[in-house]
Amino acid sequence: MSRIEEACLLKHFQEAVEKGFIRPYFQPIFRSVTGNMIGAEALARWFDPEKGMLSPADFIPVLERAGLIYDLDMEILRQTCAFYRSLQSRGILLNLFSVNLSREDFRHDDLFEKVTSILDQYGVPREAIRLEITESLMLEDTETFQRVFRRFHDAGFSIWLDDFGSGYSSLNVLQNYEFDVMKFDMLFLRDDSPRGRQLLISLISMAKTLGIHTLTEGIETEEQREFLISAGCEAQQGFYYSKPVPEEEMAALCEKQNVETPEDRGYWGEIGLFNFTSPNPLHEYVKWKTAGPENGIGYGYRQSDSSIALVECSMERFRYVYASDEYKKRIRELGFDGVGGLEGALSNQRSHMFLMIRKLVLDALEQKSVQTFEYVYKDVYFRLSVLLLARKEGWAMVAMRLNTFDSEREVKTAQEMLNYSSALLSTYELVVLFYLDSNIVKRIYTANKMPVYDHEETIEESLRKFCEAEVEPVDQARYLRFMDLKTMMERVDASPKKFIQSIFRMRWIHTGSSWYTARITQIPTFTEKVHMLTIQNIQGNVSQWLDTVVMEHPELV
Repeated sequence: MSRIEEACLLKHFQEAVEKGFIRPYFQPIFRSVTGNMIGAEALARWFDPEKGMLSPADFIPVLERAGLIYDLDMEILRQTCAFYRSLQSRGILLNLFSVNLSREDFRHDDLFEKVTSILDQYGVPREAIRLEITESLMLEDTETFQRVFRRFHDAGFSIWLDDFGSGYSSLNVLQNYEFDVMKFDMLFLRDDSPRGRQLLISLISMAKTLGIHTLTEGIETEEQREFLISAGCEAQQGFYYSKPVPEEEMAALCEKQNVETPEDRGYWGEIGLFNFTSPNPLHEYVKWKTAGPENGIGYGYRQSDSSIALVECSMERFRYVYASDEYKKRIRELGFDGVGGLEGALSNQRSHMFLMIRKLVLDALEQKSVQTFEYVYKDVYFRLSVLLLARKEGWAMVAMRLNTFDSEREVKTAQEMLNYSSALLSTYELVVLFYLDSNIVKRIYTANKMPVYDHEETIEESLRKFCEAEVEPVDQARYLRFMDLKTMMERVDASPKKFIQSIFRMRWIHTGSSWYTARITQIPTFTEKVHMLTIQNIQGNVSQWLDTVVMEHPELV
């Protein structure tokens, strides 16, 4: 732009403000998963009666150089507040607008007072106006900027970091300032490269790790929209949804679109920090909610093949809000034709599947931790994990992770478990299970050719015969007290680790007398309680040391 054109703009700037030639155009912002409108960004537009609409790229740099950008930004804020009041009076509930503040604005000592006075003039609450600040502004990191930033933050304003990563970036910005929303430009996807996509996924994941919500602007295609949903980006804006429009068109859009309510904003705000792309999203979300970002609990920045869904639940029904491609694939492996097919199956409230999932969800709501069950459905073994993300009246949002296992994998896993179990059992001399409610005892492993003591009429009789044959007489009375069935459950339950143990001298066949550790452990099951007795040899110097100690101090045992 020539000096003459710049001078013309500056000469007519005040006139343009007074006559309404400069006004905000509004570009709506949408919730990625629901598609509901959540707000709009106010963008300055200048209509010249002779030249028509002027490009912001032409007049904004000119006003910045002339020190007039502050007047422009405050005028756009004023008109945005007036529009907010107009919408409220018409019963339109859109109550979130973002406005941009420039570098030069922070050089004005009265910036905070000016902004708050405009809001007060129109009766606009602090939470209705979001302040967008570009990353480059903070790289100056002046003491004045820091002071004003804190004043806005402490006064309840939501502050958005605009265009993160679009130019020169400094992660110190994220370390030194608390932002509510991080905005990304679609320049990461302009070349449609895997590297650009992975970079954007990593930035979204990083933001969630820090407890910062995410928004991507510049969306132009359905493919970009779908990608951002799968990447976990919470909100979107761009020409795919709408170009920036004047007030009346914006009001008409609000009347045609579903506008997110304040209740839903808080509800989705909690859900939005759930990281779809984490390798282990449910458990890591619990860690983040428990410890918080300030304690360094993070997600890991690699895209995973997670089978994740968001499911909204009431007492009577389940409805899928989002399902990843991997989740849909595994639903088909279970024999359903997709998410809709599973929803249909769950609509039968007496079905076994409905009752199982409902019980799992209720447990997740009560325990506020990851709940899991495993089941076989139509010859497919699957594991379903559920975690509560947020609640609102009558509904709760849970994250579900679905894993299915084919027969080949089951066989391999079973063989691995068998090998591990065999190696573990070989470290014991004897392993026995006690089913006290059923009065049953089962020996599942022995390292010696020991006679069977499991077939007596009662467990007590089996214990007595074993004790007489295998335990040294000096320890027999103590062993029977240790194995007392009337107090076994109580003693094990009272133990923090759910086991009790002691040492005894035993005389296994062909091995002679030696010291052994006997441990009774409670085994968790879905039916009756089971207790496992394991007996393990104490070897080498420890056994000799015990002989010496007991000889000198028999009262110890």
